[in-house]
Amino acid sequence: MRPALKAVDEEYQEMFYRLTTLPAFPTLLASLAALAFVILTEAIGEPYRLEVLAPFPISANLLRIFYLICWMVFGVFLYHTLHQLRVINHIYTKHTRIDLFRVKPLYAFSNLAALTAGSLAMISYGWLLVNPWLDRTDPLVLTPMFILLLFAVVTFVWPQMGIHRLQVAEKERLLDEASQRFKAAIGELHKKMDDRELEGMTDLNMAMASLEIELNALRKTATWPWEPEVLQLLITALALPLGLWLIQLILQRTLSP
Repeated sequence: MRPALKAVDEEYQEMFYRLTTLPAFPTLLASLAALAFVILTEAIGEPYRLEVLAPFPISANLLRIFYLICWMVFGVFLYHTLHQLRVINHIYTKHTRIDLFRVKPLYAFSNLAALTAGSLAMISYGWLLVNPWLDRTDPLVLTPMFILLLFAVVTFVWPQMGIHRLQVAEKERLLDEASQRFKAAIGELHKKMDDRELEGMTDLNMAMASLEIELNALRKTATWPWEPEVLQLLITALALPLGLWLIQLILQRTLSP
């Protein structure tokens, strides 16, 4: 990413710090909010079926503490994701030099965004895996899972929308410039034909052919800051477990007496 940045060393260090360090107070609030949420859900109903451990109060309390810690970590992870989205979007839109013919540096954050999105999806699927007693057809179970999957998609796409718009604008600018030159060349061609001046036609034809090559090359330039393989892997990670779950659900309903 460094070759595409419009930043001096001090600005680069600041961006690196913001990307790798969470503010202490908001992080604390995120963990406490997650803790409050899980305590509230446990007060409304016992979501973890700890009643099976009623004869073992120490084990039940340890498991309850473990769940509370997991939710606090999950709250911090969600805040980390939101913080990361904002920082990546800021770097892309405020400190990036757009060069459509040197896009490799612009792919720097796509792998990070895909990894974060995949992690969110795995959390959703993992939650169902470690809680097999949950009813997979219950809307109260499915809704949070689908919300988390939607958030995973947003995590990948949203921070890169800003740079995508800048790439589209740069592509349109270059296409407009090349089109104006091509238009001028056509005008010159028509003038020579009307005046029956054939001298220099070869050079003019070569110039027009070069402009046509430029226009075709510009039209084919990508304006999404990720490699196709990354997107394919992410779609597979998001859709494959969901597809297998749907197949399992259909088979259960079809084969059940």
